[in-house]
Amino acid sequence: MAEPTVTDDLPEALTQPPLGRTVRAVDDRELGTHLLETRGIHWIHAANGDPYGIVLRGQADDPYPAYERVRAGGALSFSPTGSWVTADHALASSVLCSTDFGVSGAAGVPVPQQVLSYGEGCPLEHEQAPSAAGDVPDAGRRAVVEGIHRETLEDLAPDPAASYAFELVGGFVRPAVTASTAAALGVPEERRAEFAELVERLRPLSDSLLAPQSLRTVRAADEALAALTALLADVPGSAGASGRTDGALLSALGVTAAVQLTGNAVLALLAHPEQWRELCARPGLAAAAVEETLRFDPPVQLDARVVRAETELAGRRLPAGAHVVVLTGATGRDPEVFTDPERFDLARPDAAAHLALHPASPYGPVASLVRLQAEVALRTLAGRFPGLRQAGDVLRPRRAPVGRGPLSVPVSSS
Repeated sequence: MAEPTVTDDLPEALTQPPLGRTVRAVDDRELGTHLLETRGIHWIHAANGDPYGIVLRGQADDPYPAYERVRAGGALSFSPTGSWVTADHALASSVLCSTDFGVSGAAGVPVPQQVLSYGEGCPLEHEQAPSAAGDVPDAGRRAVVEGIHRETLEDLAPDPAASYAFELVGGFVRPAVTASTAAALGVPEERRAEFAELVERLRPLSDSLLAPQSLRTVRAADEALAALTALLADVPGSAGASGRTDGALLSALGVTAAVQLTGNAVLALLAHPEQWRELCARPGLAAAAVEETLRFDPPVQLDARVVRAETELAGRRLPAGAHVVVLTGATGRDPEVFTDPERFDLARPDAAAHLALHPASPYGPVASLVRLQAEVALRTLAGRFPGLRQAGDVLRPRRAPVGRGPLSVPVSSS
């Protein structure tokens, strides 16, 4: 295994060399060593006070204090992890919209800051994500999503041994979002349980590209990626002319974003009871609640880009191959753009100015389906349980700097 190296092109950067081969091409010993060494480097940077290192470590329930430390460092700052990092809305927008930045290094090779590569089977690693199945929800698709969300909530059976009415994420949101996405993709009824299992195993996928997961988690995600690709290849109309199923696969990965977005929205609304009451009284505010959540606490917290050719950014000369991280979660709370940014407000007039699920991001092709799922879930919950309240501690995942959302939220309806 190669030793960690100090890069020559960026100052004071201690990074781990790229794995060099895909996950499937290396044995457990090499992959496990790579994951452990990279995680150790992240911990060293975090222990030395680097805010982006703290974000990558992924041990905090609330990453926003670390984001504010990045913001205090200026529009663009250099992390000793080897990445340039920004929490500035204007600068982030220019990066996301510029063709000077891509999602991978030369010839699609991962840069050192990317922990590993799943290869051609992973749409999040592709330079251009293809259009995804179900991206533009029509009236018929909306009706399907609404019907499945309603049925899922109606079928909930309270656990008599529990001190709460039901578990929000596992009991309602994830089953409803997964089932309705499978329906939108045309997955046959008899294979939807398999689809749900594979999507759940893929939940850490986006995080694993930048934050080392356990060996078992990485292997499970890689196997699930191959299995889901094969499943969707059997669905009529899911594959493009080349026979690839990237669009449908990305839609399936959008399940995680939709679940996280819905969970974050419900938590924000329940933390502001007057806002929840307003939504229950005016269900049409569900779309506004989704946009405000995308600003306030988005499901995809950062977007990593690679400089295509030497360029200038915020007065700095960045070489080709430099890694630039847009902290999307932080840009939504930029005080230069949003008034009172720490306040969740359904009536915020400029909430949609956020950069979450940006059209140029890997999740852009499925953004409309993700929004639809969250909007329908909020409408359904508000209509059925106007007295909804949190009834226990929220459980959140660790090692998750990219995706943000609760794993478990106990709720009561009285």
